[in-house]
Amino acid sequence: MALTLISCKELEVEKLQYETVTMMGKTTLAVTKDKVVVDFNGRGEPTHFERDTKDAEWAGLIAGMKDVKLDEVNSLVAPSDKRATDAAPFAKMLFFTPDSTYSSASFDHKNPNAMLMPLMDEILKIQAENKK
Repeated sequence: MALTLISCKELEVEKLQYETVTMMGKTTLAVTKDKVVVDFNGRGEPTHFERDTKDAEWAGLIAGMKDVKLDEVNSLVAPSDKRATDAAPFAKMLFFTPDSTYSSASFDHKNPNAMLMPLMDEILKIQAENKK
């Protein structure tokens, strides 16, 4: 990776992506300052949902990334391993900057390493908003 960052800043991260995978398929939630896009591919019909990102949502994501060290996310240890026995979906976060893409180590859905937990809380708020 060409660029090592100490922490995330609004100008650095252009897109955040949260992926979950089960035996049924893969769901991707991608958020930019302008759009929230959710795609599901797997058993059954693929689905696609898109809407505008609310200013408060993007601000929440940026605040949730305040203590995230992009150069460390790929080696973070997850606090649980239920995904190994199909008791939880596999999950990971991807961070897109102008120069690079950073992928977190996998973790159980909704239960990342403590460094990513504030960001996970913001992602869950966006997911809840999509269901309204």
